[in-house]
Amino acid sequence: MSTLARALIQSGLIPEEAVARCQLRALQRQTSLPAELVTATLIEAPAIARFIETTFGFAYVDLDPTHPMPACPGIELAPNPRFYPISLSGKRLRLAMADPTDDTLISGLRFQTGLEIDPCVADVTQLALCAAAVRNQGPLPSSNGLRNSSDTAVDEAPVVRFLQKTLSVAIERGASDIHFEPYENSYRVRYRIDGVLHAQESPPDQFKDMVASRLKVLSKLDIAEKRLPQDGQLRAETDDGTLIDLRISTMPTLYGEKIVLRILDRQDARLGLSEIGLSPAQLDQLTQAIHQPSGMVLVTGPTGSGKTVTLYACLNALNQPGVNIATVEDPVEIPVVGINQVNIDERTGLTFAVALRAFMRQDPDILMVGEIRDTETAETSLKAAQTGHLVLSTLHTRSAPATLERLRQLGLPNYGVAGSVLLIVAQRLVRRLCECRIADKPVAALLHDAGFTDADVHALDTGQWTLYKANGCSKCHQTGYKGRVGIFEVMRVSPAIQKSMLNDGSTLDIAQQAAQEGSNSLRRAGLDKVMAGLTSLSEVLSETEATEDRRG
Repeated sequence: MSTLARALIQSGLIPEEAVARCQLRALQRQTSLPAELVTATLIEAPAIARFIETTFGFAYVDLDPTHPMPACPGIELAPNPRFYPISLSGKRLRLAMADPTDDTLISGLRFQTGLEIDPCVADVTQLALCAAAVRNQGPLPSSNGLRNSSDTAVDEAPVVRFLQKTLSVAIERGASDIHFEPYENSYRVRYRIDGVLHAQESPPDQFKDMVASRLKVLSKLDIAEKRLPQDGQLRAETDDGTLIDLRISTMPTLYGEKIVLRILDRQDARLGLSEIGLSPAQLDQLTQAIHQPSGMVLVTGPTGSGKTVTLYACLNALNQPGVNIATVEDPVEIPVVGINQVNIDERTGLTFAVALRAFMRQDPDILMVGEIRDTETAETSLKAAQTGHLVLSTLHTRSAPATLERLRQLGLPNYGVAGSVLLIVAQRLVRRLCECRIADKPVAALLHDAGFTDADVHALDTGQWTLYKANGCSKCHQTGYKGRVGIFEVMRVSPAIQKSMLNDGSTLDIAQQAAQEGSNSLRRAGLDKVMAGLTSLSEVLSETEATEDRRG
């Protein structure tokens, strides 16, 4: 029961059953309760307007249907008998409304326009005449406004506008994912920016089903299936005309379908190896490894650590007319000209291992496997590397030395891994400090605990480098960070490491041998980025482990 309906019943002006019946019609027809009461001849239009004025204190405005809708720059509201723009002052839009107590409508208009709404009450007959007069003037500049009450189609226009605005803001702020989360009495939208989720202004609760339906239609998913998760892809256009590829994932939750959109940035597919953050020595090692005629190069790290970007950077360096490159991915995130890319589909039996075996019969030079998840894929990848092919792939392990142990756990023999794996790259992404960064002065004990050497601390004390921390400004939306930078541990499988593996050496043994050969741990690589002023010490401490120097 709405606020106005309760007030009418309490006043005794109209019987409760009649009010309830008219409110139901208003919801079904997307009109207002005053309009339905007047249509049912239960009250006169001026009388219900004056009742709202005296009961709730809203100002009454007398509308003139012969006066055109006032110019409100940037505000595109289609003619509607529920409301009518009167004036725009700064960020406040004054509206004449049939029912100014309709908080749901006001919330939707506030979200649609980005303005504060100052509601007044008006005669519903005058509102209808004004809406008709504006429609008779011709089409409005945009059809993205709210539809009028005579429109029998589902009122999706505000949702279209909301999604357009949401996507444009996400692109502007550099988000990687957009989360649409339904709850019992609210609908939350969050952006993942530089690896951290940030809540945005919440849209009206009734948007949740329309948003889900709209996105499922655009991505050609089953709009009627709300009991099972679905995945798909779509392409959308931002306000400035930029085409964006998106990956969609739906999940049925307690109060509706949660939807996550992954923004697939095609610019990532064009990055070169020199642009992803490797040190000169690491870049030389990786470049030499991927130009070997056969063997396996592995990239490891948690989800969201940039492994795919690193693989694409390797493929870009290898993508030449004289080379046959094939990839097996789940799913293909970024199409690349000159590379044969395949989406796996486990429902039809097209797994990583099946696709990999099929590609082996298609005269490949280089194979990229999106992820080694199981023994079958691991064995097929190893066989490809042993039979004259270069194989690039990823795993989920904590460090480069731990990757070799993981392959043994998948059932690969020590001699096979030692003889085929050329190089392992472990990586993380840390947030890059914004230019508003400020100097920090921690105590020496904290620096030593973090992993800085005595020489590093002495260089800091003598001004050879500066320790910075996050501050916050309008450019970084007060977070102190803008963008991310990679930190890498690159470990070449040298003869000494091969020998350690053949002798059943542990992860610690391999890590110690790699350190003797000059391979930096992830913590050390992060500290180097701190000394270069690219990130903060707190970021490195949160993304790496202090024990990595001892355990690998």
